Amino acid sequence: MSKVLIVDDEPAIRQLFQYVFEDEGYEVSTAGNGLEALQALAVGAVDLIILDVSMPEMDGRDFVQELTRRAARTPWLAEIPIIVMTGENFMESGLNQVFAAAKGFVCFFPKMTPPELVLEKARAAAAR
Repeated sequence: MSKVLIVDDEPAIRQLFQYVFEDEGYEVSTAGNGLEALQALAVGAVDLIILDVSMPEMDGRDFVQELTRRAARTPWLAEIPIIVMTGENFMESGLNQVFAAAKGFVCFFPKMTPPELVLEKARAAAAR
């Protein structure tokens, strides 16, 4: 069974994606920001991260940068596929440069993308 970590500060979005992924047989954990996500990764490995960009305490940019730093000591962290969900225009905001540097980065999706499309991309990322 694949494990997914959903990181978003909006409870409704976390619940929606949790429902969709659990319905497909994934084991799901959630975090409300990057700090909580790092704590979740310290407890156990995941096979995929669905990551919001704009969050309090530690946003998606800082989370990916910290994950990259930690991967120097814990190499499997760099291998986790990351799907980024954002309400920002990722091409105009420079987000593409920040996230593209992460080894596990898969793609960006606009925040309002249907969860089924994200699930489809998650399956493809897991197969690589």
